[in-house]
Amino acid sequence: MAALGTVAIVPLPLAANPLQPQEFSMTTLITKQVPSQFLQTLIAENATGRLMVHNPMDELVTWQVYLGKGKINFANSGVGSIQRVQYLLGNYLNKNKISLPPQITDDYKYICELWKKEVFSFQQTRSILTQFTQEALVQFLALPSAECSFNQDDSLKDLFLNLDLDKTIQSVEHKIRYWGELHPHISSPFQRPLVENWQEIKAMLNLSHRRSEQWCEQLLDGLKNLSCLYELARKTNSSALELALFLHPQIKSGEIKMLAYQELSVDNYNLPVVISVNNRPSVQEVVRQTLGQRGFKVVCIDDPCHALAAAISHNPQLILIDAEMPEISGYELCRLLRKSSAVRETPIILLNQNDGVMEQIQGRLAKASGQINKQFLSQQLLQVRKDYLNSPPALCL
Repeated sequence: MAALGTVAIVPLPLAANPLQPQEFSMTTLITKQVPSQFLQTLIAENATGRLMVHNPMDELVTWQVYLGKGKINFANSGVGSIQRVQYLLGNYLNKNKISLPPQITDDYKYICELWKKEVFSFQQTRSILTQFTQEALVQFLALPSAECSFNQDDSLKDLFLNLDLDKTIQSVEHKIRYWGELHPHISSPFQRPLVENWQEIKAMLNLSHRRSEQWCEQLLDGLKNLSCLYELARKTNSSALELALFLHPQIKSGEIKMLAYQELSVDNYNLPVVISVNNRPSVQEVVRQTLGQRGFKVVCIDDPCHALAAAISHNPQLILIDAEMPEISGYELCRLLRKSSAVRETPIILLNQNDGVMEQIQGRLAKASGQINKQFLSQQLLQVRKDYLNSPPALCL
């Protein structure tokens, strides 16, 4: 098969193939493999099992391909099943008044259950699963060098598909090429665009004469809610690729920052929330013990890139940020959070090793609500609770 732009799908020579059938183990880990080449190698060996790759730019995102004697039984993602089902099946489900469950842990199992309930015919189920497989293969094959794992014992229970790779991707080769070219700036459709400059984005949309006013409004609404590309595409009735190409110039210029994947969960507990952003487990434990025992739900975040998504999801009463994190300082993160209307008024407290004049000035410039000294963390957290938190009386100690 010919090379697809920057993504070459070429089988490894059999003589150099490290995976002869007799050498397969239950799980084979291969680092820095080109996923497309590794998949072709397994197909050439008529392998059966599950091939999984980890997105090198977003460790939480995985893509997987189920094989049966060298044929493709299914391909999907290891995360975000609900987003993909809504994106790929949303119109059909709405038209037929089928309500989605709050969570879907396995899109393949969910679709098979609809078939067993006779919501879909056998042929409809095959068509839907083929669509899901093609969409996942586009993302899988667009990945550059990545960590791959193959589990020989992992297979599907209900089999509908027995697809040839070349024929399956023939109609989506252009999508593989485009996603491969986007990959330096957009790692997956699960990423959430964070607008850094709303004026520029609105000006860009005003100049988009081919887009309707309703489309622009729906996109802006989705961006304000920190929706992922799949969700934005669903909301605007676009394809994820179309949307990624549309936003790419602003992402490349820095007007939009792409956040790593994070499932935005719905909090079922009616407890006031405190978000603690800190890469030190010992500090997180002190925060959890001190405030958790006093009627608060403490959401601990060790990656500052996930802070805004968590804040929008949990609507916290207070955000605690370590001022001295290695990748991004607490001051920088505080400035970033203050740009979002969702947390503009939320109290943000910086945790610092020192509380000198320079630290106080930096905190004011970052629009922090206050700072506390980590050396006296427990005592100062109790003061913060008194000054900034409205505890439910029945839960307060």
